[in-house]
Amino acid sequence: MKMSLPELRTLATQAGFTGSETKIAAAVAMAESKGDPVVIGDQHLVDHKWGPSIGLLQIRSLKHPGQFSPPDTLRVEAKLKDPLYNAKTARAIKDAHNWNQWSTFTSGAYKQYMDGGPTNFEPFPGASFFHTGKKSPIIAATHHRLVAEGCNRYQSSANADVWGPGDVKSFAAWQQKLGFEGVDANGIPGKTSWDKLRVPNV
Repeated sequence: MKMSLPELRTLATQAGFTGSETKIAAAVAMAESKGDPVVIGDQHLVDHKWGPSIGLLQIRSLKHPGQFSPPDTLRVEAKLKDPLYNAKTARAIKDAHNWNQWSTFTSGAYKQYMDGGPTNFEPFPGASFFHTGKKSPIIAATHHRLVAEGCNRYQSSANADVWGPGDVKSFAAWQQKLGFEGVDANGIPGKTSWDKLRVPNV
């Protein structure tokens, strides 16, 4: 059963987040899992040390958490499926390492779930902005939004902030998803397709 943003904020409060951190925690949870407490991610990153990412805040589990010091001792896969345990573990990790442990925070993707509406999105920078080799945090945020929308045509996640052929193919997939065809789905952002992607401010 997916949780709404208000429910996630209540949960964050129960987990010990306070003030603006409550809204950030709920927004990160929504960006990471769409509010679904049973989501399992990062299975391709599982190795002898790490398990998959679990639950609302996609906490990376450890195979043998008891061998580590806090907060890593909390990274117990079975327990992380419980929403409150997941949120409390997120708070412990945030307190130890800040929010930079979450890619949806560092990319800015969480901002679309904060208050304020469309002003939280990047305005269209113009088609000429998107040329091969262009480096910008806006491009990294675009990359993350395209992946989140199921339009991942990237060969690699390296250099996510540099515009290249993977971005063109992924944005073309987004344009096609919106119903554009031909030259309107050439992978170069136009204002309509850009605004609909809702790239968060960076």
